[in-house]
Amino acid sequence: MDSVLYAVLWFAIALIVVVTMKLVGGWVLLPVVLVIILAFIAGRMREGW
Repeated sequence: MDSVLYAVLWFAIALIVVVTMKLVGGWVLLPVVLVIILAFIAGRMREGW
């Protein structure tokens, strides 16, 4: 069940990033957003959700 949750989560994240990039029109935003998201997920995984 976790794999389904992760798939939905990553799909939502990818969708948000793409939409944000289309609105802002900047490739500079992509690495920043990815780093923030990865840091957040790593933090949550360390806490054990």
